[in-house]
Amino acid sequence: MNIITRFAPSPTGYLHLGNIRVALYSWLFARNNKGKFFLRIEDTDIKRYNKKYVDNIFYLLDWLGLYWDNNVYFQSKNIDLYNYYIDLLLNKGLAYKCYCSYERLINIRKKCILSKIKPKYDGYCRNKNLNYKNIKYVVRFKNLLSDNVKFKDLIFGKLNFKNKELDDFIIKRSNGLPTYNFCVVIDDNEMLITDIIRGSEHINNTPKQINLLKSLNFKKPRYIHLPIILDKYKKKLSKRNYTYNINNYIDNGYLPNTLISYLLKLGIYNNNLEINDINKLKSIFNFNNINKSPCIIDDNKIIILNKYYINNIGYNSLIYYIKPFFLDKNINMNKINNIYKIFFVILERIYFLYQIVDFYILINNNNFKLDLNVLNKFNLKYNIIIKIFIKKFNKLYFWSIQNIKYIINNYVNKNNLKNKYIYSLLRYILIGKRHGIDLFKIIFILNKKEVLLRLNNCCKI
Repeated sequence: MNIITRFAPSPTGYLHLGNIRVALYSWLFARNNKGKFFLRIEDTDIKRYNKKYVDNIFYLLDWLGLYWDNNVYFQSKNIDLYNYYIDLLLNKGLAYKCYCSYERLINIRKKCILSKIKPKYDGYCRNKNLNYKNIKYVVRFKNLLSDNVKFKDLIFGKLNFKNKELDDFIIKRSNGLPTYNFCVVIDDNEMLITDIIRGSEHINNTPKQINLLKSLNFKKPRYIHLPIILDKYKKKLSKRNYTYNINNYIDNGYLPNTLISYLLKLGIYNNNLEINDINKLKSIFNFNNINKSPCIIDDNKIIILNKYYINNIGYNSLIYYIKPFFLDKNINMNKINNIYKIFFVILERIYFLYQIVDFYILINNNNFKLDLNVLNKFNLKYNIIIKIFIKKFNKLYFWSIQNIKYIINNYVNKNNLKNKYIYSLLRYILIGKRHGIDLFKIIFILNKKEVLLRLNNCCKI
């Protein structure tokens, strides 16, 4: 069987880690089985729809490298098709028009709650074959009143639901638009989807959709429901919470491999954190290894993974991902002639991409003003010391970290000085900061000409 999966987001907000995990697992399952991965935009929620969310879905999947195989499928373009099948169900007596008022439905719900039973429609319009003119109505699916709905989930195993506990759920709203549970059944059939991968919050929707499938004589796909992801406070992720929004991760300097690697490990039995090779992680991916329990996000693990991938992605790829951060600061990367030196020096210290730009700005800012009061606090004759280093650096032929380190430490040792005083003094003179980045690396990146210039400027104070 040719495997076909789909990712079907609704453009009602920005995608979070849970959404992307569904996309990743759907994409990977299809690729590992030499199948196809389709993209569907479920854009029938007119009130919350926004085109910027659609554009962002395309951007994020591209950023992650989760490329789809079809022309994008938009639900909003298939209203006529949905109406065709709704009319078919009405004509077969498998659906009916419901004219119950909002107030009546609220009262039904209140009575159910008081009786401590699951709220559901009481079937008042079920067998009346009502067809009033100029009165708003909804269309309800005539759910079976007997038997059970059984299906096997690849993660949760065999599941069983009693039909009598299910509702005569709405398949067409009073505004004329079809509902989620109806649309997805039609869409998945039209797209020939073989395997539906989605969050476990949809498990209760599955028996409703299976009953629709049977009533329309559609083939039933396989179901894989992923355990929900919780934030560090054990709350369900939401599109309204920007913390776990994928755009937030991008803006804060995370790499796509970081998120992919973390999501591949999330909720897996015998999780081996030593495996960071993306290709290996993809090759061993298997739904049988996924724990049924909810997953709790560990922010520290994501940060550590990001540090790993920043150090191992390769300089050319790194340039591609840091360009937006330089552009955001109005810095033309084409004019940076020491970017590879910066990578060499800074990567082992950083966790986020934006820190590269911050470091670049720090060492290239030659407009900072030195404070004489700060210089005097070193309790050293700094002018004499600076002039000595000017001479030593001026004579240095091969500009390397090792040679720079030898010059400074040799002077410190011969004059019985404390490292921290000389290091802090030189660092302050060169970048305006007493603490932070390794002094020898700063001097190496600045290059001989710039170091001598800044040291000479200090002597003029």
